[in-house]
Amino acid sequence: MTEDKRRIHIRGIGTAAQTPDTVALSLTLAAQHNEYAAAMKIGSQQVEMLREAIVDAGFKADDLKTINFNVRAVYESEEYRDGNSKRNRQVFAGFECRHDLKLNFDFDNDKLNRALDTIAVNLAQPKISIAFAVKDTAALNDAILKSAAQDARRKAEILCAASGVKLGRLIDINYSWDDSRAQETIVYGECASVDRNAFDLQPEDLTASDSVDFLWEIE
Repeated sequence: MTEDKRRIHIRGIGTAAQTPDTVALSLTLAAQHNEYAAAMKIGSQQVEMLREAIVDAGFKADDLKTINFNVRAVYESEEYRDGNSKRNRQVFAGFECRHDLKLNFDFDNDKLNRALDTIAVNLAQPKISIAFAVKDTAALNDAILKSAAQDARRKAEILCAASGVKLGRLIDINYSWDDSRAQETIVYGECASVDRNAFDLQPEDLTASDSVDFLWEIE
């Protein structure tokens, strides 16, 4: 074996956990009517009712952010008879006005309870999903990378010791940054008649992982 081939390539796997400190409520409103203008009007009224609800819960009206808006024609499948056969066709059912909105705030169970309790009894009745996340993603990513480096060196030292060689100098580090946000989502579904006590949520620590490639010389 030539000297320039005496190398060891190790992939380090890093993992870190952090207690979530932010929460995001994703809210979906859908209004349907056979007239375009009417669907738009109902959709606008739903958003206004929802903004009033979050104000009642102690938020500002502009804390509720629109992340998606669209109006589309909706079709339903209808069965009909064609001679002796039964067939299906798409029939226009109206227009659907959809708003996807988000409400972000620092995690506090009482505040979350107030928000969900107020939204649940609101006439707009949005669909809700809850996501817990960490605000300081840089600190979490730093911990992951340190963990990956420690994991790679530990593996390299074990393999070298088992092979009767010594780990030499570090030659190269290869890493592709993935700026993904650690979060956990709880799908809540449609708001209807609900029990406020059901919202006593205690999210687990959020975990994230990443990998880094290291190349060492072998002595």
